[in-house]
Amino acid sequence: MFRVVYEDENCLGIDKLLPIPSIRQGTSSGLSDDIILEYPMLSKILDFGFTHRLDNETLGVMLIAKNANYYEKIRELFRNKKVDKTYHARVRGVVSGDEGVIDDPIAHSKKSIKKMTVIKPGYRIYRGEPRPAITSWKVLNRRAELTDLELKAKTGVRHQIRVHLQSIGHPICGDPLYSDYSEDYPSLMLISKVIVFKCPVTEKEIKLMSTLNLDNMFDSIR
Repeated sequence: MFRVVYEDENCLGIDKLLPIPSIRQGTSSGLSDDIILEYPMLSKILDFGFTHRLDNETLGVMLIAKNANYYEKIRELFRNKKVDKTYHARVRGVVSGDEGVIDDPIAHSKKSIKKMTVIKPGYRIYRGEPRPAITSWKVLNRRAELTDLELKAKTGVRHQIRVHLQSIGHPICGDPLYSDYSEDYPSLMLISKVIVFKCPVTEKEIKLMSTLNLDNMFDSIR
């Protein structure tokens, strides 16, 4: 369910290997259930030490604090946008151009309680206040009817990468919410690939890298 890719006295870097919730919700299970079996001290920390979450269907690297003080310090880094996150995704269609930026606000969809939607000028079918959202992308590889992308979300809106890519006509393969294609993928082809931050205790740069790639990411599922 998870693999440790980094550990020191203050934090864990883990690979989320299955499409499940990061943190248990009520009676539902989550990745946190497995982790606290090996690291019981996490049960005493807010959110079991998870300093951020991934969508249920997203796999890849996550940062977990091993004590409450470090948790608060990392959360502050996230709030101040001092944690650099890189994602890899396989999308439908051949993306034209080698890199670009999607800068469109996102809000909750009025059509589905589960979905978000990109807001274009004059578009009024949404709930709540739109939030600014910026996603940069770069082509890693092209193949027949598919493209592999490297992505950075400069903001942290729910489903941001997924809904931004769908809005430009290149939904992520295996996306149950934002792709209309019937595809033989076990889950969403989106990996949290790299997390880089400066340790708030030692000031040393820490780089967490997922062991998963777009060709092997489902080996633990199949």
